[in-house]
Amino acid sequence: MNLAIYYSTSHDCAANLAGEAYLMDLPYSRILYLWVNDPCVVIGRFQNPHSECNLEAMKKDGVQLVRRQSGGGAVYHDRGNLCFTLIGDKETATKEENFVLVIDALAELGITAEQSGRNDILFDGRKISGNAFQTTKTKFVHHGTLLVKSDLSVMANYLTPSDTKLASKAVKSVASRVGNLKEAKDDITVKEVESALEHTFKERYGESEVVHIDFSEFEPASANYRLFGDLDLILKRTPPFTHSFTHRFAWGEVTLNLHVIEDTIKMVTLFTDSLDTTLRERVEALLVGVRYEAAEIAGLNAGEPALNELIAYLLARL
Repeated sequence: MNLAIYYSTSHDCAANLAGEAYLMDLPYSRILYLWVNDPCVVIGRFQNPHSECNLEAMKKDGVQLVRRQSGGGAVYHDRGNLCFTLIGDKETATKEENFVLVIDALAELGITAEQSGRNDILFDGRKISGNAFQTTKTKFVHHGTLLVKSDLSVMANYLTPSDTKLASKAVKSVASRVGNLKEAKDDITVKEVESALEHTFKERYGESEVVHIDFSEFEPASANYRLFGDLDLILKRTPPFTHSFTHRFAWGEVTLNLHVIEDTIKMVTLFTDSLDTTLRERVEALLVGVRYEAAEIAGLNAGEPALNELIAYLLARL
């Protein structure tokens, strides 16, 4: 098995995400990638930064805004948070196997953790890891965070969850939901967690090439920096719309903007924290060109539960 472990020596999150994109194209059957960022907020692929972040506070405090290519919600990173990425062949790699690897690495440090729901790892009922996923033509990519000793007190300064999130059972106060690994092991360090992940990866898959690299200065990766860290691109104006709806479903929150001319939907913009990175294009394909009237929308054949729920919600508000 062709294996590698990459450590980024850069603390620029956009550069590190560009490095992750570079690693996806390398001919390894398994890669473990470990990286730590300076203070930043990372939003999901289809999230609206204007509604998810306190951009003014971030600018004042020098907190970077970054957009990743996977789905999910907005998260705060600092140097007390370890990011990990597991890249494997699409035919054989699974998130279940990856979760076990991370939990086993924590057990090596004497920390008993468990997977919760679709994408969290908990210690003592509190979230210490959030995860998101991306699939390419050949690779399955699983990236996540491990809160080691992050400054959780500043998180609320930069993240602005919507009223629907705050009202849902899925989101309670940050203080009650999120914790650090230092609560389990007071003297824990990021380096210690990195070593446990490296050891568990090698134990699971075999001896691996270890590479330390600065992706902010590595041209094949830094060429893609703009995709993740160009502020103008991230803050690009939301297209005009005539109708807007926001609702939280079990699978994620959605803001659906429709631009209707006369009686026809001409443009659709979907913002969501859903982990499904293909949802936006499927919604656009379903609604663009359709007459904005109940009879026609009711006749749409969505063909899947998430889209059916979205159509039913839209119908109820016509």
